[in-house]
Amino acid sequence: MTCQNNKTETLDTIRAEFNLKKKNTANLIRGKSPDRILKFYEYYLQENDISRADSLISNILKLKDDVGYRYKISLISYNYTSDARSQLLFVSDTARVKEYRDYFLKTGISSLKSNKDLRAHYLGLVALDAAYYKIAPDSVTKKKMGRDYNSLAWYSLVTQKLNDVAYYLNQSMKYDPESKYPISNKPLLFLLQGHYQEAEALYIKLKDQPFEEPNSTFKDEFLEDLALVEAEGIKIKNVKKIRRILKSKK
Repeated sequence: MTCQNNKTETLDTIRAEFNLKKKNTANLIRGKSPDRILKFYEYYLQENDISRADSLISNILKLKDDVGYRYKISLISYNYTSDARSQLLFVSDTARVKEYRDYFLKTGISSLKSNKDLRAHYLGLVALDAAYYKIAPDSVTKKKMGRDYNSLAWYSLVTQKLNDVAYYLNQSMKYDPESKYPISNKPLLFLLQGHYQEAEALYIKLKDQPFEEPNSTFKDEFLEDLALVEAEGIKIKNVKKIRRILKSKK
C-alpha cells in the first residue's frame, strides 16, 4: 500500500467518524487533536452547517491557540463561505494585533494554492493593517496598507468578487498615493463590470503615460493584466477592441 493510499484511508476513517457523530459535536470532538477537529470544522462547512462549524473554533483554539491555526481556520472558512472571519480570528484580539500582522507579513504567499486563498490572505492582512495603523500610525505602515489594499483588489478581480473592488482601490490610493498600480486596475474593473465606455476612456487617457518601471507605460501593464485575467479563464467582453486601442499609436 502506498503512502497516498494510507492518507486516503485515514481521511475516509475521519469522514466516517464525522458522519456517525456529527449531530453531537461534544461527542465528536472529545479527546481529539486540534488537527482532527479542524478537519471536522471543514466537513461542517462543506455541509453548510455554519453554526456547528463555528462552535468548533473555540475548541480548536483552546487546544492550540497559535497564529498558524487561526490562519488555517481563516483560509478554510473563506474557501466555503467567502468569509475569512478576520474580525473574529484576528482583529478582535487587540493585544495580539502586531503578532498576527507579523505572521501575515512573514507567511510566504507563494505557498498558497489558489487565488481564493490569496484573497483570503489579503482580507485578513488589510484588516490587521488598519488595526495596527491605529496603534502605530507611521508612514511605513500607511504605505504597506496601501499596497495590500491594491493586492486585495487584484485578487478580487481575478476571483470575480467585484462588489468592493472600487473601495479597495480608493483605499489603496488614499494610503499609498504615489503608487500607479491601483490606478492601472480601475479600467479593468470597469471592463469586468461591463462598463465599456468608462473603461475605454481610462485606457485611452492613461495608456501612453509613464508607469512604475523605467521606460514602461500604462499600456504595458494594461496588456499584461488582460493576459493574466484571461489566463484565469475569465471571459472579457470587448477585449479585442481594447487591445487594438492600447496598441494604437493614436
